[in-house]
Amino acid sequence: MTPKERVLAAINHRMPDRIPTDLGTTNCTSIVKATYDKLKGKFGIKAQDRMMFSPFQIMLCDEEILDVLQIDTRAVTGDYDAYEQKQWISPSMYKDRFGVTFKMPDNGLYFDFYDCPLKEFDSIQQIEANYAWPNPVIPEEVTGLRERARRLHEENRYAIVGDIVNSGIWERSQNLRGFQNTLVDLLINKEIMHYILSKMTEHQKKRQEQYLDAVGEYLDVVFVGDDLATTQSTVMSLETFQEMVKPYLKDYWAFIKARAPKAKLMYHSCGAIVPFLDDLIEIGVDILNPIQVNAAGMDTLELKKRFGDRLVFWGAIDAHTVMPRGTTADVEAEVEKRIKELGPSGYVLCENHNLQADVPPENVITMYTHAKKVVLEKIG
Repeated sequence: MTPKERVLAAINHRMPDRIPTDLGTTNCTSIVKATYDKLKGKFGIKAQDRMMFSPFQIMLCDEEILDVLQIDTRAVTGDYDAYEQKQWISPSMYKDRFGVTFKMPDNGLYFDFYDCPLKEFDSIQQIEANYAWPNPVIPEEVTGLRERARRLHEENRYAIVGDIVNSGIWERSQNLRGFQNTLVDLLINKEIMHYILSKMTEHQKKRQEQYLDAVGEYLDVVFVGDDLATTQSTVMSLETFQEMVKPYLKDYWAFIKARAPKAKLMYHSCGAIVPFLDDLIEIGVDILNPIQVNAAGMDTLELKKRFGDRLVFWGAIDAHTVMPRGTTADVEAEVEKRIKELGPSGYVLCENHNLQADVPPENVITMYTHAKKVVLEKIG
């Protein structure tokens, strides 16, 4: 099989010749600069660094890296820095286009959420009187993407994955109000929550419209990211999710699918997301990422048993313990375990989030090289 055929087999629940792998196609399945630089050093690669998502130091991977690791996917990623248009307050602090403030701690590696522009408002009227929603359509965000997507499509070698970065509606709405205020709004200030979710949905639909008009016809997978759960539980009850959030996700995803008719929808949510999975599948999720295996209820054998005929799993290699602190033998065992429990069809392998700064490059190499060696008929 070609890499594209391998991925398409997996995401259509057919048997691939070997487990397909991903690196660098989305802002949740890539690698941070510190580890990326070490990996380049291992292979003697001199390619210039390019960022996919600079606040978290997430990289666009060079073709040389993808080739040497035999990655089966390729990214068509929006230019998030062009869209974000940072307003720098100091070298370690900036506001994004929504007015959300980010700050890098002393000796930190990433920018953290620091302040929220809508946290003090008590009504929709106050928000409308004091807050200007940003323009969602920034042509520079998609500059050159149609040409890249068309070229990849014509080459017909790799599966094409699309991501405009920070594409969610729940998490972006939460950034505007702050986590605590958002949880209160879900129960007490429902009109404010509906207003913000509605406005954010329309904002992200406009971004997606520009992006998918350019590349949607070429995509095999389109990625949308949010976080609806913590390590222990979902962040709200199922009933609250169904009332307050689900209708907006349903509308948003239908909009995306209409503009990327051949693409499967990959949805990212960290944490213990199992209670929401039936609903998420119902409204359009085809592929689940990242499969946070250390979260409550995220047992991969049970996930495959309950949802494997309706969901494709993308990720799952343990980022919490095995990849940063395990030996290469531990990584090999982890790879075999996840392939056995989530494969052989319906699974694309990568770490269950971006490869972080504490992951040894040897473990990255082992994860990908060993995945290619696993004989599916034997392990299945």
